[in-house]
Amino acid sequence: MEKNFYVGNRRGLFDIMEDGVAVLSSGYRVNKSADENYDFQVNTNFYYLTGITQPQTQLVIIKNGNSYSERLYIDAYDEMYEKWCGHKLTKSEAAEICGVKEDDIYYNDEFEAYLHDVISSSPCVYFDLEKRDEPSYVTFGLKYAEKFCDKNVRDVYPLVISLRVIKQPCEIEAFKSAIEVTRQGIERLMRKAKGGMYEYQLEAEFDYVAKTSGNKKYSFKTIAAAGENATTLHYTTNDSVIGDGDLILFDLGTREQEYCADISRTFPACGKFSPLQKTIYQIVLDANKKIIEVAKAGMTILELQQITIDMLADGCLRAGLIKNRDDIKKYYFHSVSHSIGLDCHDPNDRKKPLPEGAVISDEPGLYFPEHKIGVRIEDDLLICKDRAINLSESIIKEVREIEDYMAFHKE
Repeated sequence: MEKNFYVGNRRGLFDIMEDGVAVLSSGYRVNKSADENYDFQVNTNFYYLTGITQPQTQLVIIKNGNSYSERLYIDAYDEMYEKWCGHKLTKSEAAEICGVKEDDIYYNDEFEAYLHDVISSSPCVYFDLEKRDEPSYVTFGLKYAEKFCDKNVRDVYPLVISLRVIKQPCEIEAFKSAIEVTRQGIERLMRKAKGGMYEYQLEAEFDYVAKTSGNKKYSFKTIAAAGENATTLHYTTNDSVIGDGDLILFDLGTREQEYCADISRTFPACGKFSPLQKTIYQIVLDANKKIIEVAKAGMTILELQQITIDMLADGCLRAGLIKNRDDIKKYYFHSVSHSIGLDCHDPNDRKKPLPEGAVISDEPGLYFPEHKIGVRIEDDLLICKDRAINLSESIIKEVREIEDYMAFHKE
């Protein structure tokens, strides 16, 4: 992304916040065990405003009427840290990424004193207080919210999220890049899949494509679920042997500049659907295509969900898979859609009309444990004024396409 993108995002936050100060942290490394840390994942709100992915970096935005000022705080150079752990951004490097002027970038040893001074004269202060599992950047916000509890403390999270819903052209390009790598990975999976393999071996094939393409990050833990395992929605152990007659459900994606592809495809290990597998698959595919057909700005995810339920119920009734419409609840038990962005499941209100520029998933599914069949087909849609654009259209999903591809390209 160009630094002007992040400058514009900070100005967007400035425009919707009240007079006061907003403080966001990139987050901190979390200890795993002994002297080992978990891989660092940046606070996506902080990233949206700066483009910086390193830990222990703080952003301060001050609003006083029409007056705007900002500061960035980073760690100072530490020779021993560089020898052991690697490079940290210098002031000039940070300025080049985020567009904060170098003169407005300071070191973290000055942060506490400055924060006390600026907050003492501010009518309100915003921290990132979203409380899901309390990651390090939320702990940061809660700590300072408690320290300044006598002040008018507010949550900056919903403000930044409201900006993130509508995607800009450069964000759409990042989605497309992530989806293209994911497409290449899925096609490799179709070439390599066969009975007798372990699920984790196919997961490794996807990893190979992601890493050799330069995409070292994943949207989430890859789901590679064969046979009955595919009826568990978030199955991630990936440690079972694949049967030759199994359908394999993959839910996966890579990141590009932190933007997530979120794709699901299901195909037979042997390369050919059984009659029952094909029937169930086609019901799900018809629902998937219906959502692409009807989705547009102004619709809600709840409306899309009801259309999906109706499509799946009608299809299952016609096929004799269920006896009553209400039975569909046993075999379809998740939402057809969620917002996608810097988080794979970006927050959104399912009751609110979708705005033009939103990116959402389209992921109907059916899960029949008694038949050891689970099918999910997921695409990523860009919501436009009067239609939806399927950003993942290039990833094959028709029964004939899959069978032909696997027949001619199996390795």
